[in-house]
Amino acid sequence: MRIANFFLTPLLLAALLLTACATSPAPAPAAMKQYPLKGEIMGLDASQHVATIRHEAIPNFMKAMTMGYPVKDPAEFRKLAVGDRITATVYASDDDMYLGNIQKLPQPPETK
Repeated sequence: MRIANFFLTPLLLAALLLTACATSPAPAPAAMKQYPLKGEIMGLDASQHVATIRHEAIPNFMKAMTMGYPVKDPAEFRKLAVGDRITATVYASDDDMYLGNIQKLPQPPETK
């Protein structure tokens, strides 16, 4: 009986340690900063879900420019068309950036 306890106790302790390590919470993802964007869609890459947008300056983030932004939500990407004027939120962290909360703006009246 003593021999069984001698081997069983370390095995139980090892099992408990492994279980505790396996269930420890994963580190929280980096917090996403949010920036308002206003611009015009210049191009769409459906295979990559990237919208190329000519946008105004984004305060505290970047100057006005034209660049591609990933759109993670397929439903949001499907509603976009080249020439649309939009507002959106740029979600950015150290290792990720994408657009969300995309809203179309009314088109300005055409001048003759």
